Amino acid sequence: MRSSTGRWVSGEDFFDRERELEVLKTRVRERNHVLLTGQRRMGKTSILRERGSRLESEGWIFRNS
Repeated sequence: MRSSTGRWVSGEDFFDRERELEVLKTRVRERNHVLLTGQRRMGKTSILRERGSRLESEGWIFRNS
């Protein structure tokens, strides 16, 4: 079976997740825990990196381990 792994999407390639980004933003600002689950290749990393990038532009510190 061929591997279908790749890098996360960002910038113009990232779209149609505004609702999810707003929910994450609210949770972070309220200092709530978040558990993001889903099947592989569904965009979990991409959405977290995008939210982190947007929070950084607002002065937050986002660390990606």
